[in-house]
Amino acid sequence: MFRPSDPQRKIFDAGGLLSPEQRAECERSWAGPFRQKCLPILRGIEEGFADLFDPKMGRPNRPVPLVVGTLILKEMKDLTDEEAVEALKFDARWWYAFELEPHDERLCPKTLYNFRQGLLEHKDKEKKKLAFRQVTDRLIEGLGVKVDRQRLDSKHIVSNIAILTRLGLFCETIRVFLRELKRLDAKAYETLGAGIFKRHGEESRYQDARKAEGPRRLGVVARDVGRLVDRFEEDKAVTSTEGWKLLWRLYQEQCDPTLEPEEPGKDDDDQGEGGVCAALKEAKEVSPDSLQSPHDPTVTYSN
Repeated sequence: MFRPSDPQRKIFDAGGLLSPEQRAECERSWAGPFRQKCLPILRGIEEGFADLFDPKMGRPNRPVPLVVGTLILKEMKDLTDEEAVEALKFDARWWYAFELEPHDERLCPKTLYNFRQGLLEHKDKEKKKLAFRQVTDRLIEGLGVKVDRQRLDSKHIVSNIAILTRLGLFCETIRVFLRELKRLDAKAYETLGAGIFKRHGEESRYQDARKAEGPRRLGVVARDVGRLVDRFEEDKAVTSTEGWKLLWRLYQEQCDPTLEPEEPGKDDDDQGEGGVCAALKEAKEVSPDSLQSPHDPTVTYSN
């Protein structure tokens, strides 16, 4: 149920509990400009998100400025959902930026996930652009950035799609395939291992990893693709689907067959699920015209 933020400013927030030196440090960090410039903008656009929530049923939503602001800072600081939530819970700079009191209710990772999914699945495609367009336009105005001139020798026009990491590409392509498989053959879908669902189910955030964790998880998802290929490559009903064709293309472009099964390491998330005769290619071996998004197979890589 949608509930707008309380417009009444708090008499005491975390800033009032900090020492003068700590408040000055917050002002000099990203938290000061965020509090002064970004937070009022987020408060000004929250009504535009009201139709993401049921008008009467359910618990009241968490404040939209807090959710959108946390998602912005998560990307800015290269954090996972869990790390962003932890920072919001314990980091005084985050409290200062959002004008929170220490005992205020915070967010959980599922709140961030559900909000993102609500935007992605909203029937009004323009809704997906609301946060980016309005926040960007108002920040440009607030900061006095001039955008009426552009150097023509440095112009680069790119497709307006989400840019996936290599890990994100594997996870999203597998998720697209599993969603189609579930509709086509629910019994076959249910026979897949619990590990596949944990990593690639509808509510999985397996692709939401820090850069240091990416290489280890890439090996796991490459083996997951190999497992699905081994399981369904002889099933004509499955191999006729678009989801399979995308999965097969990903497998051919990103993986090499091996004579011996590639076994998971003892610390890998698929440990105990068996080896697969497929190995992840080196990034430099992958063609620029390889699959970049399962939602637009015609897009190619550009730099």
